[in-house]
Amino acid sequence: MRKKILILAVLLSISITALMASGCTTVSEEAISFADKAAENALIALNNGDYENYKKDLDDKMLEAVPEEEFIKFSSYLNNTIGKYEAGSKKISGSTIQNGMIVIIYGADYTGEANKVTVTMVISEPDEGNYKISGSWFDSPILRESSYQ
Repeated sequence: MRKKILILAVLLSISITALMASGCTTVSEEAISFADKAAENALIALNNGDYENYKKDLDDKMLEAVPEEEFIKFSSYLNNTIGKYEAGSKKISGSTIQNGMIVIIYGADYTGEANKVTVTMVISEPDEGNYKISGSWFDSPILRESSYQ
């Protein structure tokens, strides 16, 4: 299982690097502003196991992919593996647009991880004027050594 997670993390890193290097369209300040607020809300909600706040910025596909039971399981996994997100610590390390999706990568501090945790948020283009979170991924040395089941 650890090998699968490591392989997925490496593939995700390669994919994101390729996206960043491909010279895609610049992300608007409006999209970055939404992503910053939505990411902060989601990270704090994960700290607290607060599904109601977590789900408010998700698109329909994410809501379907992350029901409350899965959210609670993943929240516990993160808290037990890398500790809690240190509110306000995330900093953008890159952003791009690919295939109509906005990809924003953050470095964030967690209480149980000495290194920055890479948090990747995928944001859908506005639907009826509203951006939504379409995906999120977490990567760090400790996460690569653990297994999420």
